[in-house]
Amino acid sequence: MIFINTMKRLPSHIVLSLGIFLFVFVFPIIDRSIHFDFIGPLSYTIISLSVLSIIENKRQSKAKYLSVLIFISIVLIWVIHYSNLELLRILSFAFNIIVFMSATIIMIKQIVESKDVTPKVILEAINGYFLIGVMFTLTNTLIWGFNHESIGIGEPEIVNFVYYSFITLTTIGYGDIAPVSDFAKITSVFFGISAQLYLTIIMALIIGKYLNQKNN
Repeated sequence: MIFINTMKRLPSHIVLSLGIFLFVFVFPIIDRSIHFDFIGPLSYTIISLSVLSIIENKRQSKAKYLSVLIFISIVLIWVIHYSNLELLRILSFAFNIIVFMSATIIMIKQIVESKDVTPKVILEAINGYFLIGVMFTLTNTLIWGFNHESIGIGEPEIVNFVYYSFITLTTIGYGDIAPVSDFAKITSVFFGISAQLYLTIIMALIIGKYLNQKNN
């Protein structure tokens, strides 16, 4: 309740940014240093709830659609935490990926429809990029769950999955963690290209809007 009440008081783009920040930079460190068993599902729950904040018109059908998806994904996250059913694990990760993909599409649409380049638009663009990284993290976790040899990730900790996913997404690729199976390699290529296309298209949109805004 405290988290939800806090979300209501903050601007939508700030709420999602906080959720992403916790998922990428805070929870991996807590998971490694404190070893709470529920850190993983808690991190997914918080970032999933923060996605709700991006809906500008709560009465639209897309708000109801996204709310249902988030509710199902959160329930599945905690169910698989206390069970070892592989089918539920697959469904949970699939629903989470759909949630973040839907959120990214909604933000792209809001950026396209915006008339001016504001700090909110810029932060929404940044959030969209980070959500691609979150989707990649979920995908890598699922791939590794099916085959522990698919990714040379060492210890299956949140920090390693987040680190590998975002290092690959930014095309830095240190090589200390690398895809091994064919499917893991193809997935890395897909998300790497998707991230670069996102940056190129969104940057072009924002620059175009800014130039029009400046000329007017």
